[in-house]
Amino acid sequence: MRNLIPAVSAIALLTLVACAAPEPAAEEPAAPAVDLAAEAQAVRDLSAKWLAAAQAKDEAAAAAVFAEDGVTIFDGTIDVGRAAIQASNEAENAENPDSTITWTTTEVHVAEAGDMAYERGNWTFDPDGEGAAPAELGEFVTVYRKIDGAWMVVADAGTTLEAASAE
Repeated sequence: MRNLIPAVSAIALLTLVACAAPEPAAEEPAAPAVDLAAEAQAVRDLSAKWLAAAQAKDEAAAAAVFAEDGVTIFDGTIDVGRAAIQASNEAENAENPDSTITWTTTEVHVAEAGDMAYERGNWTFDPDGEGAAPAELGEFVTVYRKIDGAWMVVADAGTTLEAASAE
């Protein structure tokens, strides 16, 4: 019986230790994967909505795609804030009432986290539409950020490359 007491004591001690051991932590569920293709399409869709507003000369709708602190930088002109961007668009359209604009997206890249993206492309601006002034051609890059679940433009920059040749 003497030999049995240490063995029973050891088993009891092991049982207590095993019961007192914390359970392994449950694995945290993996964050849902970001559908980068869907997010890139959402950026393209917002760009198309913006273009439609710009072509309609709806300055308020065009400026609404920008974050409150958004910025535009074009050929030495910098506008900071949605209100300044709208005012600049209004002045441009007042100065060039017959102007036309179009742009084409050449690429969209979305960050793996799905919260930032950029768009590159080219644009054409004709200051007098069907008039004699040549159209201007250029390229742009636009940075988007998800704010409260919606894509917003935080920075838009471009440069004029050349005037289109008169045909």
